[in-house]
Amino acid sequence: MEKSALIHKSDSIYSFPLNENEIELRLLTKKDDDILKVELMYNDKYKFHEKVYLKEIYKKYSDAVYDYYIEIVKLKDLRFAYVFKITTQDYKEYYFSESGITTQYDITKGFYDFFQVSYINELDLVQKSSLIQNRVFYQIFVDRFYKSEDNKNSRINIPWGAPVTQHSLAGGNLKGICQKINYLKDLGIDALYLTPIFESDSNHKYNIKDYFTIAKDFGNEEDLKALVEEAHRNQMIIVLDGVFNHISKDNELFLDVMEKGRASTYFHWFFIHGDDLDLKSNNYERFADDLGMPRLNLNHPEVEAYIIQVCLHYVEEYDIDGLRLDVSDEIPHRFWIRLKEKILQRKKDFIFIGENWHNAHSFLNSGYEFDSIMNYSITKEVLNYVAWGNYTAFEFKNHIISNLMRYKSNVNYNMFNLLSSHDVHRFYTECKKDEDLFLLGYAFIFMHIGVPCIYYGDEIGLEGNYDPDNRRCFLWEEEQWNKRIHKKIKGLISIHKKYRINEMEYSIDVIHEMICLTRQKMGRVLKLYMNLSEKSHFIKETEIVLENQYKDNILYPKGFVIIREEKNS
Repeated sequence: MEKSALIHKSDSIYSFPLNENEIELRLLTKKDDDILKVELMYNDKYKFHEKVYLKEIYKKYSDAVYDYYIEIVKLKDLRFAYVFKITTQDYKEYYFSESGITTQYDITKGFYDFFQVSYINELDLVQKSSLIQNRVFYQIFVDRFYKSEDNKNSRINIPWGAPVTQHSLAGGNLKGICQKINYLKDLGIDALYLTPIFESDSNHKYNIKDYFTIAKDFGNEEDLKALVEEAHRNQMIIVLDGVFNHISKDNELFLDVMEKGRASTYFHWFFIHGDDLDLKSNNYERFADDLGMPRLNLNHPEVEAYIIQVCLHYVEEYDIDGLRLDVSDEIPHRFWIRLKEKILQRKKDFIFIGENWHNAHSFLNSGYEFDSIMNYSITKEVLNYVAWGNYTAFEFKNHIISNLMRYKSNVNYNMFNLLSSHDVHRFYTECKKDEDLFLLGYAFIFMHIGVPCIYYGDEIGLEGNYDPDNRRCFLWEEEQWNKRIHKKIKGLISIHKKYRINEMEYSIDVIHEMICLTRQKMGRVLKLYMNLSEKSHFIKETEIVLENQYKDNILYPKGFVIIREEKNS
């Protein structure tokens, strides 16, 4: 047994409560190590020294490096103590506690070094968000979705559908989105994420001149109220883009600093290196290296209070349902904790989605900050397997397992899963316009753990390379749609909602070079088979829920099939 490969820690992603009386324990061991059996020695924390119980726990997942032994334990006493007992193939016994690996373990002294759940406090539970479970998101880049017929904005500088540049303004607006609610409802959408709508002179609005004014290019306050009300009437939620890391250099706050220097009330609202603002040396921090977007100093209590006021304004005045938080990993944890606390005091059901492209455990672990992140790590895994052909089925499965093991289980069910966005190439273009590969990727997203999101236009086969090409205008002439893609995407949305996929248990494996993803609950089983091998494979037909490139029990290359089975519960 490789002792150095054993990993477990209390109160971490390896040991955490799922609810008020259940905990999940994860023990990591070297993949395919010579382990015969893993047992849990346990009892209530204050009785462990008197007696322990034994319970065998089993390997649930494996990736390229680790085997994952996972057990869910229902507690009678919320103060729980445990040690792992590991038996190797040669029948040697080892004990794994906070003291590491030993060949003996004295339970009468266990209070020194057993692993523990000290107590399950309700406030510390990381919850599945009831607001977004089983919803399907639709991301809208506002300027490019739909232009209402009465939009006479003189700043519009391209005809609808013309090639776009960084400076194009096509005329999409809030009233236009409102007019297309029925289209979205028919598609099956019940959650909208809008890119920024605050006043700005750009088409994307990530350089904000005034947080308290709706962008004139997109409409006005009444248009936003009407959109939120119409969405709510149709059982949809609205998530706005919260851009708090930086503002526009033309924002009155920064203009005041430019005019008055250190004498400005807002000098310390920014990261300025030196005794004064020097525009020649550009001695201020900004988003990326964009001189037009100075960073706000959210370490400063006045800035913190100002942005919290902004957010409460949109909750109280417009009844929005959530925020997608731009560049969220560059902002202090303390700010997110205080923002969430203040908003939840005003509106209990609210979703916080961070734009963290990398491992976001520190922002998701406590439940006091984000509920979810834009899950770009899943985006990349699907790209590697489906679009780019970099993975075998086994490698894809391993990466998916590793990804799931980054976070607590309830967090995985909140994840915002996407394949395209305004910041990356469109998935259809990444697939080189191969419809079968494109549909294969979306089939996975809709059957995977988490909340799926469609980037506007993906459902009709809209193309797009990197920014700004990924922000093309939606094509409203149906003869320009890829009807096959539209029908299959609509089918995937329907399945996700009908079967309440995100409430079902999850497993993933490889069978005959095919990914087999299984979701099950109460005897109902849905299986997704994905065939990216060069061979056709026989899959016995039971009840077909949705398919592509599957006929007469044969799943052809680049095809998928979702099959329903019923088992005795």
